[in-house]
Amino acid sequence: MNYFENVYLKRINKDGITQQERVKTRKEKEFDRLFLKKTEYQAQIYQLNDKESDIICSLQPNKWNENQLISNLLISTVAAPLKTGDILRIFQKIKEVEYDKIWLVLFCEENITKGYQSYKVICLDKVINITNEYGDTIYSIPVKIINSSNSLIKDYFSFTQALFGYREPQLEKGFITKDFHFLKKDTYFEYKGKGFEITGINNLDIENVAYVSISERLISEVEPRTSQDIPVDSDTNFFLNNR
Repeated sequence: MNYFENVYLKRINKDGITQQERVKTRKEKEFDRLFLKKTEYQAQIYQLNDKESDIICSLQPNKWNENQLISNLLISTVAAPLKTGDILRIFQKIKEVEYDKIWLVLFCEENITKGYQSYKVICLDKVINITNEYGDTIYSIPVKIINSSNSLIKDYFSFTQALFGYREPQLEKGFITKDFHFLKKDTYFEYKGKGFEITGINNLDIENVAYVSISERLISEVEPRTSQDIPVDSDTNFFLNNR
């Protein structure tokens, strides 16, 4: 038996062959076994894109973000990497206060030499209803409503004529959400009893994430343009039955 190769080298190299690998492994162990267990910002990702999940993480405010809109999300390197546009349901208890909120991944840090995976997330604290021509809700989506002049928008998204047309100077409000396929220009939706329409979409700057500009529109302006969904039966359509 070759003790040097079969025993000694395996023991000394169990955390990595190079010095960099050993340092990285040590940091990963410290993060998993010490930091995650002791941090007051410990949380649990229990849902990932509508699928059940169980990822212990750290969710804490970004100290460098004056608006406190962005938070830092740290998870173990053992967990599968997240992607921008992922929607997370996170439960967190800080002291005696419990939080159960929806978050959207805006940024993924590719460098994991720190011993953990680092992300920037934003809380989607509002829900809007996308309606059809007859006022029926066809989609309900979580969003973060925000002014287009906010520094967060300027840092993460760009405004161009190609995206927003001639209405760009009038942009005031919009929302951030996942880049859903049904979000299109001129789409109508209602929020807090008011009607709005989508005037532009920037889904180029961050993959799977959309910043959507909106403008208010009177609910009375929304009228059915087709008769596709009008019910036809003997009771309600007496003109068709010679009554």
